[in-house]
Amino acid sequence: MGPTISQPDLLDGAARTGVLRLAETIESRDGAPPLSDQALTQLGSSHVTHLLAGSGPELSGYAQLAGSTLEIAGDQASVHELLDAALALRPDLLVWSHGQRSPLRAVLAERGFNAVRVLHQLRRPTSAPVADSPIPGGVSVRAFVVGQDEDAWVRVNAAAFATHPEQGGWTVDDLLVREREPWFDPAGFLVAERDGVMIGYHWTKVHGDGLGEVYVLGVDPDAQGLKLGAALLVAGLRLLAGRGCPEVLLYVDDDNAAAMRLYERFGFEHFDTDVQWQMGQFS
Repeated sequence: MGPTISQPDLLDGAARTGVLRLAETIESRDGAPPLSDQALTQLGSSHVTHLLAGSGPELSGYAQLAGSTLEIAGDQASVHELLDAALALRPDLLVWSHGQRSPLRAVLAERGFNAVRVLHQLRRPTSAPVADSPIPGGVSVRAFVVGQDEDAWVRVNAAAFATHPEQGGWTVDDLLVREREPWFDPAGFLVAERDGVMIGYHWTKVHGDGLGEVYVLGVDPDAQGLKLGAALLVAGLRLLAGRGCPEVLLYVDDDNAAAMRLYERFGFEHFDTDVQWQMGQFS
């Protein structure tokens, strides 16, 4: 008999602690976190569906369903039970497996899921020289100002990621959630302006282990052709190097050839792969 699956409206503090402990254990085993940054920021949300395998502080599994997108952390028995519970709610599930060593990859393939999206993690050491890419004339770069720049950032982000519903659909509330995260630092959130109007940004992140990240990099389509993306990338890489990060990571979709070329030009190399899966009849 498999573990008991519960569906609380909201995770209490003990449950959130249990999920984080479980995720840390799986990351140590597989070499990649089983839950994305997005899922972790939504552990306290009532706007997603939470599924728990087991009870008490030592959970055996957790799944989070946001729309049709599912993320799972758990042992093998719990994974199957959580999948069954999620499929009963959304037969058109899109399930993420994080990292090439994730056991979820084999489980999903065996159960008839097909890979429908591939997300590459790239990395580069900060000790490697960075090619110069100056800020375009007429453009200035400064740090994000909390309480002032949120609306402008949401506008630019939506325009930059108009064909990317996950990132392009971020709201001010989504941004405010991240502003409350312990890692958030507006000094590492670079925004580019022309004539006082935001036209691009490079939001960097420093992880608890010191690893740097190109968290999100976006340029308003109206500013395309200025080579602003490259300039902002270089500015952020130098900022992260100055903060002592030994390495910088980023994520890029397999089908985003332009972004891949940009990052490879600045020394990023493949490190790991996340895959999104869907049942065959829905692919």
